[in-house]
Amino acid sequence: MLSPKVKLFGAGVTVVLVCCLSTTRANASVFRDRAAFNAASQNLRTIDFESVPQADAVPPVDGVVFESIGGSGIGTNAQGNKFLSANSVGEITRLIIFLPPGTTAVGCDQFSRPMIIATSTGESVSMELADGSNFVGFVSDQPIQTLTISLDFPEPTPPAFVDDLSFGQRRAGNEPPVPQLLTTTGAGRALALDSVTNESEPLRVLSTRNFATDGHTRITLFFVGVALEPADLPFVKVQAEDQQHHLFDLPCEATARVRNLSWMSQVTVLLPDALAAAGDVNITVTVRGAVSNMAPVRID
Repeated sequence: MLSPKVKLFGAGVTVVLVCCLSTTRANASVFRDRAAFNAASQNLRTIDFESVPQADAVPPVDGVVFESIGGSGIGTNAQGNKFLSANSVGEITRLIIFLPPGTTAVGCDQFSRPMIIATSTGESVSMELADGSNFVGFVSDQPIQTLTISLDFPEPTPPAFVDDLSFGQRRAGNEPPVPQLLTTTGAGRALALDSVTNESEPLRVLSTRNFATDGHTRITLFFVGVALEPADLPFVKVQAEDQQHHLFDLPCEATARVRNLSWMSQVTVLLPDALAAAGDVNITVTVRGAVSNMAPVRID
């Protein structure tokens, strides 16, 4: 059993427990100071729960799913600020936060201590009453799928109170963020949809069901790691490589964030005549010089 490399930043007494069954060594950092965490991260989105309706159960927020063994809800403190509350069952409090794909940085304010905060990548921090900080953040070079907050002592166990949940990507020096094309589960094929019908592959270069007079199909590709707005269109390039390794530029016509999923971006491109009946082609997206992973799309 190997232990990933872990760095501690910020004030406060922290016990870090790390284990990993992988033979690959991971580089992970634990932060107890939000400013330092922010400096080590990029494309951060923050859920402060102020806009989440007060209810007995917390719905998914911006694609983040909350699962508690005792149920969860939105509470309000004496100052009128909203926060997420996860209830205990007997002697156990456990809240699992399922994060969006491509998350490599996550942090939150946790107001019920002592509590253990752990990531799916193996990092774990015990937050104690004597700590000088309510904040804990993790930055990893591996995707973080879940953040788990748990307590099985003392008795009875208190609920967990969480606020200002931030998630995004690890900052790699001065390098631009790298887009990650989203792919289908299992098959690993690019998530590509006809921009008019929302149909998936196989796609065709020409279609009678479109809004353009040229008859060409437009497809929408989805990716994470880079937050795009319409003004970013000139900085985006999409290429397709056929089975003979010929490269084709796909004209980009629109970029945006996905509605209600601010961590996901999309680009709409035109399929050129040269790709008619090309079969499987490998797609890449380049944003400001940073090239994404490669994923196949079928064009009949």
